[in-house]
Amino acid sequence: MSLVKSKTIEVTASMEQFEEAGSFIRQRLEQNLINKEIITETMLVFEALFHNLLEQGFNEDTLVTIRTKKTFGELNITIGFEGKAFVQSSEDPALCSPEDLIINAYGDRIAYSYSAGYNNIRIVTKRNYQQVFLFSIVAIVLGIIVSIPIHYTIDIESLINVETQVTFPLIRLFSNAMLMVGAPVTFFSLLKNLTETYVVSQRYSSARRLQIKVIITSVISVVLAFAVSLFVSALFMHHEGYLEGMGGFEGAPAFSEMISELVPDSIIKPFTTLMPFPLIVVALLITYALCAAGKYFDSLKRAIDACYTLFSNLLQVVMFTLPFFSFVAVVYLLIASGPGELWLLVKLLITGIASVSAMAIFYLIRLLIGHVKVGPFVKKLIPLLRENFSIGSVINAVPYNVRYCTRNYGMDRKQTSEKLSILSQINLDGNCFLIMLLSMIFIFFLGEDYNLLNIIVIAVLVVFMSYGAPNQPGSILIGMLIITLYLKADVMMVVAIYAEVFFGALQNLINVTGNIVTIAIEDQAQKRTAQRITSKTG
Repeated sequence: MSLVKSKTIEVTASMEQFEEAGSFIRQRLEQNLINKEIITETMLVFEALFHNLLEQGFNEDTLVTIRTKKTFGELNITIGFEGKAFVQSSEDPALCSPEDLIINAYGDRIAYSYSAGYNNIRIVTKRNYQQVFLFSIVAIVLGIIVSIPIHYTIDIESLINVETQVTFPLIRLFSNAMLMVGAPVTFFSLLKNLTETYVVSQRYSSARRLQIKVIITSVISVVLAFAVSLFVSALFMHHEGYLEGMGGFEGAPAFSEMISELVPDSIIKPFTTLMPFPLIVVALLITYALCAAGKYFDSLKRAIDACYTLFSNLLQVVMFTLPFFSFVAVVYLLIASGPGELWLLVKLLITGIASVSAMAIFYLIRLLIGHVKVGPFVKKLIPLLRENFSIGSVINAVPYNVRYCTRNYGMDRKQTSEKLSILSQINLDGNCFLIMLLSMIFIFFLGEDYNLLNIIVIAVLVVFMSYGAPNQPGSILIGMLIITLYLKADVMMVVAIYAEVFFGALQNLINVTGNIVTIAIEDQAQKRTAQRITSKTG
């Protein structure tokens, strides 16, 4: 099956050929088995964009190239044409035309670019970022099939050579590439999220209360993860330290060393060493300076957003290599530990997934305390999570989630939009829970002994790194690799790869669930307050 499939049609920018273009797009959507709701929404967006193209005075002879392209399960529509730069829709409600309102409502699906006098407008109709992870699972199965005969047919010396000269250097190569791109993504994401939440909190007093709640839920998620890791450790007590022979674990730096390195002697050093705490300190300092920049704030903020977008796109390219390195990782692990430990790894995977029930219980308690009816809430939540599974990014899913909550939960659109925009950037319970859980379980299986201070430092690091997570496929991998860098645990790179494959989508769904639970409780509180006021005045 081809990974890339595209079809193209050329029309002129005229109403006469508009129907032909629309018919072509609808046909392609139906051929790719897109559901009727998405087809209707996509056609609304296309019609609004084409209408705006005509309204902006483009010549009727302007050649418009429309291409539908399917790549790794994602179906895109690209509208390309020469001329002046296409003006994006206005975001001011007072100036918005009906077409602008439609485009803004589905803004999560539209991307604009203008280069060398040529416009490209891309409409995403079907996202399937999880295609890469499906390939990764297939690669892991192939790795198991390949590594078992290698383990039993090759002598010990040759196995060691394969492990040390081939598989582990490849894993380190992938980890370095992820850190090279992922660390800047996390840094600029942290800057972006901190500045945006600061601006919003200055504008809305409710935003500050929301931020405090998010910090509390993040801390609870980390504490829950640690508690669950202790429970898992008890279940697998007889396997304590079974990975210790793999080596490559130096442990966290001493507290005095961490304090001395917290503020480096050069502002460039955090970017060259990629040590997490100095990066956090630099991000906080830059955020404070940026928010006090006055008239230069907008220009500097645009530069940060541009850098974030650049490294995010680079990250997507690197993530396409995940299946190959998933194959290498399983070969390395089974050669190093032997096929006999395969069932143990499967049990650990099942246990890790089952551990998410702790977060489900936490959200259930929050809903009950917030007087939200659990049954109807959960029933409506399932379709929303299904769509978010395909989107793969909490931030990119905000417009869809706002529409869904307004339509299906009956929430106030303005309030929901404001709060979800904040929560999508800072409420990352899934990152906090899973990265802390997997890190602590792995430390146990290496037979390491950590005191309470070490655990608190790791927890603080997890919370900060989650706050700056890139909010897209690869975030849990980057988070785990940063923990790996801090702990100087090279062998943990293998765990980071598996964590992304098996838990990447899960952490995104936990993040989304946390967001929806929070705004549902907020919405219910507002409705209860309004009812009390009405009853008193009545």
